[in-house]
Parts: sequence; structure tokens; C-alpha cells
Amino acid sequence: MIYGLDDVRQGFDVECDTVVVGSGAGGAVAALNLATAGQRVVVLEAGPRVRYEDMTRNAPLFLARHFWDGGLRLIGGTTQSPSLQARCLGGGTVVNSAIMLKLPRWVREEWQLETGIGLFTGPELEAAYERVFTRCKVSPTPMAVLGRRNLIVRDAIEGKLGIRGGPLPRAVQGCDGCSDCLTGCVGGHKQSVDRSYLPTAEQHGAEIYTCAEVDGVMTSGARAVGVTGHVIDPRGYRKLARFSVRAKTVILSAGTMHTPVILQRSGINPGGAVGATMFCHVGGGMVGIMEEVVDPWVGATQGWGAISKDIKGLKYEGLWASPSVLMVRWGDVGLPFIERLHEVKHATVVALVYRGKVRGTVKAKRNGMPSMRLWIDESNVSPIARGMKAAADALLQVGARYVHTGLPGVVDEMRSEKDTASLLSPRLKAKHLTMTLNHTFGSCRMTTDATGPVDPNGKVRGIEGLYVCDASVFPSPSAVNPQATIMALADITSRRLAELPLLD
Repeated sequence: MIYGLDDVRQGFDVECDTVVVGSGAGGAVAALNLATAGQRVVVLEAGPRVRYEDMTRNAPLFLARHFWDGGLRLIGGTTQSPSLQARCLGGGTVVNSAIMLKLPRWVREEWQLETGIGLFTGPELEAAYERVFTRCKVSPTPMAVLGRRNLIVRDAIEGKLGIRGGPLPRAVQGCDGCSDCLTGCVGGHKQSVDRSYLPTAEQHGAEIYTCAEVDGVMTSGARAVGVTGHVIDPRGYRKLARFSVRAKTVILSAGTMHTPVILQRSGINPGGAVGATMFCHVGGGMVGIMEEVVDPWVGATQGWGAISKDIKGLKYEGLWASPSVLMVRWGDVGLPFIERLHEVKHATVVALVYRGKVRGTVKAKRNGMPSMRLWIDESNVSPIARGMKAAADALLQVGARYVHTGLPGVVDEMRSEKDTASLLSPRLKAKHLTMTLNHTFGSCRMTTDATGPVDPNGKVRGIEGLYVCDASVFPSPSAVNPQATIMALADITSRRLAELPLLD
């Protein structure tokens, strides 16, 4: 049963075996496993269910309704960077590009060394990936829906830089290449968890409450006994009523930013480590204006990618999104912007994702929302700049009239290798990096010792019956898109709780 705003606007008070806070990648997996095991499961989602009629190309309106802070969330610190975090049933899986990549072997080994947890290099993680990939129908993006934009990125990165890549594996069945992943998938092709996991959990008896924002964990002594929160009207975010859910087990899957805030507001902070760490992938992007007409809105949003062989931890991707969102860093404003809009049909975008040296924090503000800070070490600038220069040169070699990055102090319209050399200027600093920090992790790290607030079983230290199943538990950045690893780790934690086998 899925309860909408009209069902919960007066508040509610229910009991269950397990309450799962958050319906995204981690929460949905946990809910299905525990419901399958016969437990009475309640899932709480702060946002509404996204209707098909809302999945239009009106991206600003969609972001305002279905993203935290109306799509204007910022992470401060070294620089002010936007972070798009979904607030809807299915969480980020509804609005991302559905890229599903396993954790690279070298990152698994590093995580094991960092934490002492053998799980990261063991067969259990691989088995969990396979279960997730099967249910989400993961397969490489078909060549037929790559579109010219992705093929140009392939020709540049693979053909000119010699970096072997390929169509990205995605949780999509029958993709029609509409490039509207940011606003959902009106055709129902994306296998987001509201389609692939939650309906089956519901069939097994799980109850799903939307518009229910959790603000605290209830405890009795050193045991979690449930959660409390407010019913929130998604139009205007007004608090309508209180609710409470009593449960024997509480699973927090509210994401890297909200899970630590819920714990902090509940007075749960083992070792002062909750929210004391946060990591993000850093990087940048560029627009290449090609001689040919590209029609970049045709083709899978992120259909082709490659991992650099020279710069460890750097990944290239072809990218597109609604022009109303993507093009805010391109061109000018007013009449000059309008006069150059015709160039958009010639655009190709390359995004760079880098696993760099960063440190961050998450703290609860007075209004209950998270305050995030990320400090980016200057050592990140050189590899990112070298990766951007290589990609810019490659775009020029495959026919770009010019390449634009939006970075201050860099040639605005790069038309030659002399222009792209400006990317290597020593005046370019971490504070100048222009990026969107959507991949966030590690605010409640999983470790064998007390340096992390979560133990190897996913349990919050010092509190019985309280677990975390989201990217908060990552020891450090994943180097690739995190959804598959979030789901795999949530699968392992929840299968242990449900006493289901870890190896098929």
C-alpha cells in the first residue's frame, strides 16, 4: 500500500517490525529483502510520488517540486557548488542517468585497507551486485540510442586520446534516447527502484508513506524503537501534522546529507563521528560547439564513458540534460544569450568525474536541514585540468569550432592547443573549479574500529536496532557512479537482518 498526501495529512501512528527511512537506492533494497523475509515493513519517504504527467521537459519546475531545496541545494567550503538531491519516491534513482558500475578492484582493496572490512573484496559483494543487476535489468546502452552527441565523445576520447571506453551499463530496458533522465522517465524504461523494487516489496506487505519527513529516532535506553517526523505538503513544504512509527528495527536510508542530520538531532553521535566526514567526486565539464548539427537532446543522457588510463580515478562521460539547467554556465545573459541560442544544436558535452583528495562535514542547521562543507585539496587541480585539456584538444580534433569550460581565467572559447593550454595555468585554483557535486558519500563511515560511527554489519555503534543503508557508509569516494554500490551494500546489510543467504 502506498499512502499519498491525502492519506497522511492528518498524521499517523503505526507499528511495524522494521521502519526504513528513505525510499531510494538503499532503502528500497532493504525494504524488499525484509518484506520478503516476512517482516512487516514501513517505508517513509519525505517527498511525494512522481506522477508521469510531471515528467516533462520543464526542468526548473520539476526540480522545484521534486528536489531538496527546490534544486538549489549548495555545498560550501572551498567553493559554492550545487548538489542535486532528489526528494521523491524512489529517490535519486528516479532522476539520475541509471548508470550502474561496480566498484573498481583497486578501490575495493583500498577500502579494505582503510577499514579492515573484508567484505569489500569478498564474494558477498560480487553476489550482491549480480542480484541487483538482474533485478534492475542492467545492460550496456544500445548503440541505436547513443545519438550523435555520445558518438562524438567516443570519437574524441577513444579515437584521439586512445582511452578505451564503451556504452555505459544502465538500469534501463528499452531506452528511447530522449535524454530526459533528469526529469524522470515518462516512458517507464528506467528501472528506478520505484519500478524495480518497491512494487515487489509492496506485494510482500510493505507499507509506503510519502510526504513523511523524519526528524528523529526514538530510543529506549540504548535501543532504537522507532522514528518521528512531520507530514509535509510538497507544494510549499508546509508542516501539516506529526507522525510516529514504532519498530523493533530502524534503517536509515535518507542519504549522505540527511542520515547524519537525523542522528545528530536524535542525540546519537558515537565518537563524534556522525557527519564529521563527507566526500564528493570533483571534476568539471565542457561544451564543444561542433561544425556539424548534433541535436544533443537526441540520445541517452549519459550513454558512453571511459576511465582514464593515465590519471587514476578520472572518468569521462558524454552528458546532456535539459538546456534550461545545463546551459546556465554557457554563453552570456539577456540579448547576447538569445543571439547565440542557435549554437545549442551544435553542442556536445563532456563531463569529468574525479576521485580526488577532499574532506567535508555535514551538520544539522537549526531548521533541521543539513549544512555541508567540502574542502578541496589543491592537489586535485592538476589532474582535473590535465584531463580537461586532453578532452578539449580531442574535441577540437574531431571537429569542434571551439570548446567552452566556464572556468575563470581560462580562454572562454578555446579554438587551438594554445588556447587549451590556459587550463594548465598555475593561477587555476581549487576555488575556481566549477562543478556539480551530485556524488556524495561517507558522512557515517563503516569501519571495524571506532573511527567510523557504523560497524561492518551496518549497525550504528552504541545503539541496538539502528542501521544505515545508504552512501553514508562509504569509507571514501567510489571513483565511479555510486548507485550500484549503494544497492549492493544495502542488499548485504538487509539480507543479514532478514537472515537471507549472502551467496546464491
